[in-house]
Amino acid sequence: MFSAGRAALPGRSPLLVPVLLFAASAAFTFWRNTQVAVLVDIAYVLNTATRIAAGDVPYAQFPLAQAPLEFLTQALLIKLFGPHFFVQIAYATIVGGLATVLTYVIARRLVTGVVAEPAALAAILAIPLVPLGVYAIVPHPFYDPDACLVVLVAVATMLAAIDRPTPTRWLLAGALITVPVFIKQNIGGAFLVLAVGALLADGLARPSARAGLRWCIAGLVIALGVELLALQLVVGVDHYLAWAWTYAMTGRGVALERIGSFADPSVIWPGLLILGLVLVTRALPPPMRAPVFLVALAIPLIARSSPPASFIDVNTLFPPLLIAASVLALVRTARDGARFETLLPVVLAGTAVGTLLSLGLNGSTFGIFPLLVLAIAAVVGDLGRFLERPRQIAPIAGVLLALFLAASGTAYTLTNARLLFIDANAPGPIARSDFPSLVGLSAPGPYIGDLDAILFWVRDNVPADDPFVFLPGEDPAFFALGRRPRLPSVYFYDVATPYSPTEIARFADEVGLRWVIVKDRLQLVEEPPLEQSLVAALTRDATLVTRVGPYRVYRR
Repeated sequence: MFSAGRAALPGRSPLLVPVLLFAASAAFTFWRNTQVAVLVDIAYVLNTATRIAAGDVPYAQFPLAQAPLEFLTQALLIKLFGPHFFVQIAYATIVGGLATVLTYVIARRLVTGVVAEPAALAAILAIPLVPLGVYAIVPHPFYDPDACLVVLVAVATMLAAIDRPTPTRWLLAGALITVPVFIKQNIGGAFLVLAVGALLADGLARPSARAGLRWCIAGLVIALGVELLALQLVVGVDHYLAWAWTYAMTGRGVALERIGSFADPSVIWPGLLILGLVLVTRALPPPMRAPVFLVALAIPLIARSSPPASFIDVNTLFPPLLIAASVLALVRTARDGARFETLLPVVLAGTAVGTLLSLGLNGSTFGIFPLLVLAIAAVVGDLGRFLERPRQIAPIAGVLLALFLAASGTAYTLTNARLLFIDANAPGPIARSDFPSLVGLSAPGPYIGDLDAILFWVRDNVPADDPFVFLPGEDPAFFALGRRPRLPSVYFYDVATPYSPTEIARFADEVGLRWVIVKDRLQLVEEPPLEQSLVAALTRDATLVTRVGPYRVYRR
């Protein structure tokens, strides 16, 4: 893809490393799907996509607090293949593998010319993405991982256009910059602003880059115009802005405490140590530089290895490494002039900060670990430029960071540390769904068996035209049954639905809601705050028909 980074492992096919990385990352994602299922996330995306596949228009006909492309993509898969969860497993498997390969390609570009074996080092840097890839931690289709994939595609395309500039490449790069914001607003919005800013800085600093910049801006304007026109014609831009931006910001808008980790000394000190080591090491005689730098770098890694909770808390590596990469990038920019590839760490850091606006450092980073790997690659590249002798410092530092990230990340993912909001480590064997459309859905505990039982009951006892609802909505019931939701919400959590229980009860009367199915044993650790009042509102004049495991079935 890049003319500057085509070196491969000696004597090996240049495709061997990408193929192996794709296979390893995809295989891990596939395996994870046999071990864990986050029912509430699966349900929200796929039940909403089922509604869209049936013809309902988001924003105009029902509220949606997220950007549309994730749901439209899954709706298209449902239209093409029907409701078969194995399709979603295949989707996540392929996307997970592609994201790891793209990270490898970009990392190789960042270290080419700095280390002796850029392909080998980039491959080592990408290894942590086997347990930490976009679909390794939460292995089901979701908007954060898909937005990260498109960010990687856009970055790779921009670097390819820089290396081999043509109008077509720059037009495509500009168009791709606009796409992530329509998958996830905070990730895509931060990336859009920062990527354009970096390209403008490059163009202002280098007259030779301005022709490509003009084509890039043209592609961006054309793509953004087409996207906004499509929104206006299908849903109305006013409806889109009202739900995906105004309402979304009221639920999970900008909150400084969510990005406070980037100013927490207990979190960022390893990054400050790296920056200090660069200054100190440059003043040492060359024979002493490598031992001093590498021994000092091992200090934070050893410190994080005990206690186990600190070792597993791999997401706290984002602030120090992104800060170190950004500061080194800004110093190099001041020294050598602004270039997009030099400023890329700042773009990645800002994109990660935008991601944290949703759920903070612990909740938001599960689908963006490629950005952390690229930060390590950028640190390695700049170490090689600032500490030219001995040349071994930069690659050895990269290998140490990558191996620690791989070990820590494996523990993080396999212990389901990110999934503490559900009963992800329930006792007992892994259960696998027997319901035809959910083949492949697997999780420990009673949840899959319970879900199968109620789905078979609904299929056999609830007429296809009867409107029904599952409360609180953590089950992919509409997707599994291939039936269109009739209420304006499919998941009754305060950040997902703007309506009060009284308003939802009124909607239920308007659509002739016939069945209310209440789940009493949730995979969610905490019951949604609207649950009890909503159950009371929707079952006030209903009759309890039966119980199927933990489900109560009411007929209105």
